[in-house]
Amino acid sequence: MADPRTVKKRGSKLPPILGPGRIGLRGRRRRTGPARPTRGRAHPPAGTRARQSLMFPPRPAVTLADLIDLEAQLARDRDAPAGALERRDREALREDSRAGGRAELLGRWLAALREREPGLLFPGRTVSRALAGVRLALAALGLALGWGAATALLHYTGEHPVNVWDVLLVLVGVQVLLLLFLLSAFLFPLATLGAPLVGVFREAVGALYPRLARRAAGTARAEEWRALWHRLRSRRSLYHAVEPWLLLGATQTFGVAFNVGALLGCLRLVVFSDIAFAWSTTLVDLDAPRFHALVSALARPWAWLWPDAAPSLALVEATRYSRLEGAYLHAGAGRAADLALVGGWWRFLLAAVATYGLLPRALALAVARLRAARLLARLPLDDAEISRVLARLAGPLVETGAVVPEPALSGALQGPVPAAAPPAGTRCAVVLWRDVPEHPGLAAAIARQVRCEIANVHAAGGREGRDELGARWLAAVDGAEPVVVVAEGFEAPDRAALRLVRDLRAALGPRRHLLVLVAEVREDRVGPAADATVRTWREGLARLEDPYLAVEPLRGAP
Repeated sequence: MADPRTVKKRGSKLPPILGPGRIGLRGRRRRTGPARPTRGRAHPPAGTRARQSLMFPPRPAVTLADLIDLEAQLARDRDAPAGALERRDREALREDSRAGGRAELLGRWLAALREREPGLLFPGRTVSRALAGVRLALAALGLALGWGAATALLHYTGEHPVNVWDVLLVLVGVQVLLLLFLLSAFLFPLATLGAPLVGVFREAVGALYPRLARRAAGTARAEEWRALWHRLRSRRSLYHAVEPWLLLGATQTFGVAFNVGALLGCLRLVVFSDIAFAWSTTLVDLDAPRFHALVSALARPWAWLWPDAAPSLALVEATRYSRLEGAYLHAGAGRAADLALVGGWWRFLLAAVATYGLLPRALALAVARLRAARLLARLPLDDAEISRVLARLAGPLVETGAVVPEPALSGALQGPVPAAAPPAGTRCAVVLWRDVPEHPGLAAAIARQVRCEIANVHAAGGREGRDELGARWLAAVDGAEPVVVVAEGFEAPDRAALRLVRDLRAALGPRRHLLVLVAEVREDRVGPAADATVRTWREGLARLEDPYLAVEPLRGAP
């Protein structure tokens, strides 16, 4: 029997709220009297803090690089022994560094691991630099194409003047239609092509990803990059809201650069060459006054700021052109007499491209960047694997030892910690899959491991009256969380098991925690299944791509 004086606390989790006079984590009795005054700045009242949190969210922003590094580290830790992970995390973060919110705590944890193990794959910065390079390439391509389009549209050899209609159609009309289509595709993905558009983008990235990974990390780590890509795809339900805004930001980077290139190309031709503009139409009813009304409506947004960029009726009448006669109609025969007048359309065209091309693209780019950053900052960070990390970092350290060495445990009893330890007093529902019997020690083991009060127990699968509730699972579990499914190790995760988990997920919603405990239930004992069996269940349920689903061995048996 262990000497009480040699007992160190480590491993099991104490209640989160200690009552008056309870012993703290390091054996010191907590004060029960009035709190001592704190040094430094006084804390604002609770109401003031609430108002400040509404105006300025206190959670630090989560960058895309941190998110990718976090997924890479979670992938490495997935099958590692729980004890080794806990020792590593305790050594990496001091006790005074474990305060703060989820994002802040995870950020410090990642920073400590990067410094502690620099040889491991932390691809976040590499991916961020690659995305920055893609945006830079799109910007360069947009500048070149915009410059080329303006040069082609304003090409003037002296034979026929430049048609204002062509410039407006390509540099304004087509751009506005493409922008409206793209925005509707992202804002209303069910009614338009938003989901297929993102899907095409994802497939294109998936095709290019292996080559980019080999070039970035070499052949030695290409397999790690490929595994990371498959992991990100399997967990994209966590980040699916961010993905369209990243794509929108990339496309609008191209759009902004295209319009800047078009404006620069137009200015070059206006400054360093003489261009004659004209407009013509086959429609008899579209005379000069009606065309003037049309362009005046287009110029209304900037007419008050730049009056010279609003075409006058005299300009419209003087620049109507007949290709049949090869002359301006207002001038009679030959070219127009006033050369300065027929070149006066350039101000209107530049203002139109800036207003209807550049400005909407710049606004869409800013909204996409801000929206992506806001969604990253508001990620819940509460899925099963992240909750397991937070339980290791924020939970108390409890360890027991004995003066006399104890025999080593068998491999079957050494399992990872549960996915997430809910606070004390949590109600959970238990689903016994197929042939799992209602063993007397099973409920106690589940309650001890998950640290919850079992609200109800249901049987599912198999024969002998076991229920298949389907959509009625929500009413059956009666608000309990998490929902714990107990399966025996010799049962494979077949289609029926997958259907059960799908039914539970459909009934409970996308963010309710599901925990599958793989156990070995005998008449005389209840214990965890072998590691290989747990791994089989994990791999079998991984095809569901459910980040709020955890698979662990039952380790709460005494």
